[in-house]
Amino acid sequence: MTTIDHPPNRIPGFGRAGHRIVGVTHGGKQFRPGDWAERLAGVITLFVKERRPGRGVASTWLAIPFVDAGVRCLSVSGELAEICPEAFEFVMRFAEDNELPVHADELAISR
Repeated sequence: MTTIDHPPNRIPGFGRAGHRIVGVTHGGKQFRPGDWAERLAGVITLFVKERRPGRGVASTWLAIPFVDAGVRCLSVSGELAEICPEAFEFVMRFAEDNELPVHADELAISR
């Protein structure tokens, strides 16, 4: 799994906006471990593969780790809620439990 060094660009003409999970807590602390976004993207991949066999490749555009202004983030496609609701619920609960901000993201990758 790789991390890009800038926010992912939306693919024109496809899907809906997604969500951006920012790796700085509401209290202003950098979230640890440093590879949390890659780990969370991997968990999403496992959910998608288990619940929707044959959709493994799709998971690469459903959750994309990236760094924006030195802050690790995760872009979650709006389609994840339709493709694998359990994964979407898991990732949103993860953000809430760890006090990570979640923003509607017009830059999120959607297909």
